[in-house]
Amino acid sequence: MTQQEEPVWPSPYLSEGAAVPEAYPAPPQPGQPGYGQQGYARPGYGQPGNGQPGYGQSPQSPRRPMGRLGPGGQLTGRDPALAAAWERLLAMTMDWILILVAAFLAVQSPMLRIWSQLHAVIVNSQTSSQTATQTAINNVLQSPATTSTLVRFWLIAFAIALAYFWALSAAWGGTVGKHILGLRVVEAANRSKVSIRAAGVRAVAFLAGPAILLLVPDVGLIGGLIWVADCTVMLLDSRAQCLHDRAAKTVVIRKRRLDQQARSTQASPW
Repeated sequence: MTQQEEPVWPSPYLSEGAAVPEAYPAPPQPGQPGYGQQGYARPGYGQPGNGQPGYGQSPQSPRRPMGRLGPGGQLTGRDPALAAAWERLLAMTMDWILILVAAFLAVQSPMLRIWSQLHAVIVNSQTSSQTATQTAINNVLQSPATTSTLVRFWLIAFAIALAYFWALSAAWGGTVGKHILGLRVVEAANRSKVSIRAAGVRAVAFLAGPAILLLVPDVGLIGGLIWVADCTVMLLDSRAQCLHDRAAKTVVIRKRRLDQQARSTQASPW
């Protein structure tokens, strides 16, 4: 006696003529076709599926973006090879000390004469009133001889500074202060040696603010604002560029970090 086969009733969950799936399919992923839709592919053995690695493949962690974490956990993206603001400020201080000493030696006699006059006023201030002392100091500082000497001093100082920053940056890659701290001025595009033209543009743009401030009293405030802006804009720039760096298309880098990157590139076979 044969067993009567049970009738197969159509499933109310499938469209007419559709076959029953082998197993309950996984729910469709966002942006991926679901079961029965065009482009759907059922993961099989040895094939990756649902974001999981396939057979013989090792799981990979998400690629971490390059850069440093700044305030609030945001990436700053600043290259660690770039010189920090304090390094550049210290190097500039060393350079200006050398420049001002050289300028002082060029006008040593009249500068010492001014100092002697001011020293005499200070000594006499012990027996004079404060008003008389202040008047005597103003007479020394505002005299034609003092004004002429100070103008000569600053003209010589800026002439020395122009030659100093221009020549050393072009020939040596940086000033004495930068070399002491291990810094170099390079082209921003490829970090190659700075050209003579770029070094000249950089030196002129750097000295414009302080020169206007000290040599053109009528618009000295404008020169002071230019100088402050030139020195502080690097704090907001991703490549730590001052205004004179942008004008010359240069950056200041730490030489040791650049050397480390060069050695890593040469050691890598790829």
